[in-house]
Amino acid sequence: MRRLAQMITRKMKNIGLGLVVSLSCVQALALETQIINETESAEISQSKIPVFGEALFRGAFKDQPFSGFNPDYRITIGDQINLQLWGAYSFSASIPVDPKGNIFVPEVGPVHVAGVKNGELNDFVLRHVKRVFKNNVQAYANLEASQPVKVFVTGYVKKPGLYNGFSSDSILYYLDSAGGIDEESGSFVDIKVMRQGDKLQSVNLYHFLVEGVMPALQLRNGDVVVVGARKGSVTVEGDVQQAAQMEFLGPYTQLAEILLISKPDPQANFARITQAINGIQEANYLPLDKALKERLYPGAQIELVRDNDVKSISVKVSGELNGPATYILPYGSTLDELLVQLSFRDNADQESIQLYRKSVADKQRAALERSLDALQMEVLTRQPNTDLEKAAQKDNAMMIQNFIAQARKAEPRGQVVIANNSNAPSMLLEDGDELVVPLKSSTVSIVGEVIFPTSLVYSKRRTLEEYIELAGGFANNANQKELVILHLDGTINRIDGSDFDNHLGERLRPGDEIMVMPKISSSELQVTKDITEILYRIAVGTAAVLSF
Repeated sequence: MRRLAQMITRKMKNIGLGLVVSLSCVQALALETQIINETESAEISQSKIPVFGEALFRGAFKDQPFSGFNPDYRITIGDQINLQLWGAYSFSASIPVDPKGNIFVPEVGPVHVAGVKNGELNDFVLRHVKRVFKNNVQAYANLEASQPVKVFVTGYVKKPGLYNGFSSDSILYYLDSAGGIDEESGSFVDIKVMRQGDKLQSVNLYHFLVEGVMPALQLRNGDVVVVGARKGSVTVEGDVQQAAQMEFLGPYTQLAEILLISKPDPQANFARITQAINGIQEANYLPLDKALKERLYPGAQIELVRDNDVKSISVKVSGELNGPATYILPYGSTLDELLVQLSFRDNADQESIQLYRKSVADKQRAALERSLDALQMEVLTRQPNTDLEKAAQKDNAMMIQNFIAQARKAEPRGQVVIANNSNAPSMLLEDGDELVVPLKSSTVSIVGEVIFPTSLVYSKRRTLEEYIELAGGFANNANQKELVILHLDGTINRIDGSDFDNHLGERLRPGDEIMVMPKISSSELQVTKDITEILYRIAVGTAAVLSF
């Protein structure tokens, strides 16, 4: 905004007329403003992609110093050795390693332990004891605690300084104590441990992040951990397990090396690579197997994609059919092209074929979530007028919140109703569709708020009211003016309102499912309507009646 204000001021001065601005000036200013906005938008978009490893120092390494047993740790000056002798001679004490690297063992003398591995310490001390006590004396020695040390941490960390710890603590402990690596300027792949001006060890934290490998270092007083400046990096996003900015050593890297860290999605098959080479912007779109060996230079942007050039689709079939359970069809195949390949059994109900689709289920789920969110907002924001209303609202809100939690667990089936539609045969199939051919049914089911939810043998002479009576009649919580009849082919009849009684004499069809909806007890008319619609949506989408 400051930059935009400066531009406006300069242009006003150039014109020389305080209140007169030419059209061309306004257009130029608008164009420059657009460029600024687009640049800032690109920078913001880039900054949203995390630096690989930036979450590493949220694990509170500094709160967990390591002073436990490390068999490869080498004893050093200042360590405390717990020594016990028993048998013909007894002794027990904690002995420090003196400045010469020795511990003093009574009756034995100084034993030089500096440089001895922790895992070999006991046998080493015992051999020296046996040189004096040939028989009847045993010895046990172990490292009581690693040596306390002070280590410098500097370079591109957030809080450079001198930090206390143990000589057995890992570099992560000291880096975390210094606030972690600065994500904007520090390197995760170029970390050095210095001792008296010489490099002791180079550390690449990517090895730890990906493989869990961390070099075992024994730090001393005055050692320095130096985090180098951030190296060249590339951005990888799209169909990968983790979109991130990846560092690398050297003038360039290859996509194959980057994908060892940011694993690709199994279905990713193409890579879009954009980068500047010798000052010239280049963009390539390559099959993934060919892109793996492409050289990537600092600043390259890689997007892994699932190519849209789909050659075939897979459709599952089940029910009253003979033949395979899955059909592989050319992309763009229609329902009719699948149906002609099916071998129906004698009892298959070909008029009630059911088609289920994941994309439809996702839309049903999204619509249900929106309705539940709106209901929750309505309940939480409603203001009571009196103390009596406040008490009633609390109980009502708790009941509705329980209902919402239960409703969120509903799983829509994603059924595409194809019955009674002349355009259904020409409908394009999608990959992952599932076709179900039901058995010719001879029953009618009654579920929901009836005394005895059950299935009854179909009779064309029975009415809707008679089926409900055979299920024991309406339950106490039934909404006797709200029924849903789900037909075997997926079509639905909703019976409600003032003409409800006129429908009770209707005849049903074999395979029908009568769904008796629950009564809604709410003092708010809008809440009652919202819950009723949600219950209906769940009944239609999941073929189940949710209690309230």
